[in-house]
Amino acid sequence: MFVIYHIPSTMQVGPTRGGHPHTLYAKTYETRGAAIRTMKKFNARQHGPAFIGPGTYGVASYEHYRDNVVKMVTRTNLLSGKEYQEASNTIGCCSPSSESYWSM
Repeated sequence: MFVIYHIPSTMQVGPTRGGHPHTLYAKTYETRGAAIRTMKKFNARQHGPAFIGPGTYGVASYEHYRDNVVKMVTRTNLLSGKEYQEASNTIGCCSPSSESYWSM
C-alpha cells in the first residue's frame, strides 16, 4: 500500500473529482506506479507541465509514511497553555492547539 503526501505539512492527500489534491480525499494505492502517476499529476498542476525535479508532493509506502514521515511535534493547548505532543499531520479541527477544536 502506498500513499501520496504533501511534503511540507506531511498531510496525506488524494484526488478530488476535479483532480486537485486534498486531505479529505486521502487514499491508499495498491501499486507504487498508480501512486507515482497521481503524484506527478499533482506536481504538474502545482508547478506546470514542464516541471522536472522533486515537487511539493511525494510517495511513500504506508509503513514508511507512518514510521518515518509523520513526526511528533510539540504544540500548546489553546485553553490550558500546557505543551503536549501530537502527530505533525493532525488536522486543525482535531488539535487542541486550534480555535476550531474548541469551538465545536
